[in-house]
Amino acid sequence: MIKLKKCYLTLLETLIALSLLTLLLTIIFGFFRQMSTLSMLTEVKQSEAFKLRYLESRLAFFFERVVNENKTSSDFYFYIDPTTNGQSLFPSLVFTFDNGVRANPNFSGEVLSRLYLDRNHHLCMATWPIHLQEPALFMQKEVLMTGVQKLAFALYQPPEKANQQRDVAEVNVDPNRPLANHWYQNEWPMAFAQMPAIIKIYLTVQENKENKEYEFGFVLPASESYIYYPPN
Repeated sequence: MIKLKKCYLTLLETLIALSLLTLLLTIIFGFFRQMSTLSMLTEVKQSEAFKLRYLESRLAFFFERVVNENKTSSDFYFYIDPTTNGQSLFPSLVFTFDNGVRANPNFSGEVLSRLYLDRNHHLCMATWPIHLQEPALFMQKEVLMTGVQKLAFALYQPPEKANQQRDVAEVNVDPNRPLANHWYQNEWPMAFAQMPAIIKIYLTVQENKENKEYEFGFVLPASESYIYYPPN
């Protein structure tokens, strides 16, 4: 009868096996932890990018449809309101635009809107149907972005065309017309009764406890004061 010799693991072999297992598990869990962190960072960046692209898309929709100042069948408004009225600490932009066809017929067609920053740090668009007798009763408010700490505007009046140029004396005594080839910072009074050629919107947004600066620029295609390049 043949007897088999039993083999036992020594203490040293057991410790070596446990050490290798610990090292292997550390590498595996470290890899998954890094993957989880990268996934979270990717989601945050995607969320931030989506918010910016959404805001840019909505603002482009508004400014592409601003009502022309010479459209006699419309109520034209385009100006910077420096007052806060208890709603915001920053100036707001008031303008009229064509809202297109909406499910709510009250907000179809031309509407009056105000782009402003409320006290909850929300960038908002308030809209009123100006064709109704009491538009204030039907106001809609859309939050375009949250976490906005500061809002500022810059509006550009291009150089005048050759057939519209005025001398310096006339420019200085006419406060109801914007200066040619000039940027207005947080200022565009109602007395101008016209649109600029370009508008820039500056936002300070809090993201991950840090403030980031963003700039959006839009050309107003309906403006009569389009940018003109005279021939050489």
